[in-house]
Amino acid sequence: MQASLRLFQNSCKDNSFSFVFLNPAQLRSLSNALTQKTESPFRYIDRILSELTADFSVISHEMLGNRPALVQAIARRAVKHHGFEHIVVVGYTRLQSSYHVSAFKQWFFRDRKKLREDIAVLKNYDLSWRKFSALERSLLALALVGKDRSWHANYKKFAAGCTGLSPQMTLASNHIPTKQNPYMLLEDFFKLSGFECRDDLSVFDVRKNVSFHPAVVHALSSHFSSLGPRLSCFPGPHEGNRWLFRVCKRLGDACVNLPRENDVFAEELCESIVHYLDRRNYPANQDYCQLMSVNQSYFEPVNNVKAMSSADDLVRKARDIESKRSQKDIDDFLLLSENAFMNAARSEIIST
Repeated sequence: MQASLRLFQNSCKDNSFSFVFLNPAQLRSLSNALTQKTESPFRYIDRILSELTADFSVISHEMLGNRPALVQAIARRAVKHHGFEHIVVVGYTRLQSSYHVSAFKQWFFRDRKKLREDIAVLKNYDLSWRKFSALERSLLALALVGKDRSWHANYKKFAAGCTGLSPQMTLASNHIPTKQNPYMLLEDFFKLSGFECRDDLSVFDVRKNVSFHPAVVHALSSHFSSLGPRLSCFPGPHEGNRWLFRVCKRLGDACVNLPRENDVFAEELCESIVHYLDRRNYPANQDYCQLMSVNQSYFEPVNNVKAMSSADDLVRKARDIESKRSQKDIDDFLLLSENAFMNAARSEIIST
């Protein structure tokens, strides 16, 4: 979405549209100040808002989707201090399982705190954490701890904030497009936000969600999981993305031949957990769909006869898989991943 909005802005010849991707560090600082009820550092937001002179302006960052109070504070600032006529808050959702897998592949695989928490959950259930991939541990911990993302609870907070600024502030939402439920995201965004555009938006429909090479995901999650409290020089979450993507390119160019991941960590466990999470979240997702007038068919769980019906079923399945896996095969796979990553990282460091 953000890439599409940036492309569209670059094509505009007049002052009808502008787009700003907000600075995450500045947003975190403002969010912390609001939480602690200290004097809020609005200087950054005030500068951004004061520079928006287009008829229709968009400010965006994925962090805002998790912080209703921050969104309300920015909207209030725009209306009360900068004279904006109308604010539309537009958010997109996805299946909680899909959201978690995506977050793992972007951030959690190198988040030492999250990795340690996942390992602790498995230990509490007397499961050998080394017999599972970091993604399996992360999904299993989510299923067993039960702290799913609730779109309904989140959007109730957004709606309450919008009510406080009504009628100058409104709220809209939809699920993200998928292969099963496709549509043009930018066109939908403009429709929800009320921006009239007669351009052919298909040329701005960017589907860009660059993923990290599997060797990077397995190598860093294995490295950080084994470190404990010791220090590491490798980038953690939200750090060194550009450098990591250059390492990924080297891994791709080198045609690294790793054993097939599915030969070591079969997809069966992850699929079972995903089906379980989708069914568990379905009632709350129905409430969200009703609140925001979203098509609930997107959230309907797959009818799977082998689906687990309880957390105890998942634990039993995990124990069965654990007993059948070879620790040597897993260790060899992770060692090859770490060696491949280190070779590519060393080459990238030397080249710069």
